[in-house]
Amino acid sequence: MKQIKRIGGWQCWINFYKDYVIKTPKTKEEIEENVSRYLRSINKIERLEKIVKTMLNDIKKSTKIINSSKIPKRLLGDVEFLEKGKVKQKRAIVLSEALTNSSNEAKELIKKTTSFLIELWKYGIHEKTFKIWSNYGVLDKRIILIDLFELTNNKEKVKKQIQKRKWNRPEKFRKILSEKLTNYFINELDKKLTIKNLNKYWNKNN
Repeated sequence: MKQIKRIGGWQCWINFYKDYVIKTPKTKEEIEENVSRYLRSINKIERLEKIVKTMLNDIKKSTKIINSSKIPKRLLGDVEFLEKGKVKQKRAIVLSEALTNSSNEAKELIKKTTSFLIELWKYGIHEKTFKIWSNYGVLDKRIILIDLFELTNNKEKVKKQIQKRKWNRPEKFRKILSEKLTNYFINELDKKLTIKNLNKYWNKNN
């Protein structure tokens, strides 16, 4: 099938086809090039080695987390792990694009997304960055996880993030949503991402 376009994220090259994408992890040198450019722009180049090491470890660790869990592949875009660390997923609409629909449709997507985070917990999986608008997508009216390489299965780490309300970054949400929908999204996350729910659902289906 003919490739439509190719873009580079921080961790991977992404080749787009009509119905699917192929993600190829970047080399250490390619990641360093991207990260160093960003760190120089904010005068924090001394953090380069640590960040690059973390990103490379995240790819290996996240792949291991997925392969050792019982999570249905449909929640991950029918993911297939190919040779040399490549990943194939069904092509989805990135959540940031899907949220530009009407306010009512956006609210419905927000509810589906916050419920999906609990669904991941049932398999001992947590997306640790809370870049919800870019790491999740919509496929066949369902929410799926499209960025597979920023995961943790450490319940204590999740608990600490809940206690600190790590998702409470309205300035990030406001790049995508109105102030009203931003507040709605954060409020929904506050309601769903609780210690009580973590203890109730964590690893329930593994």
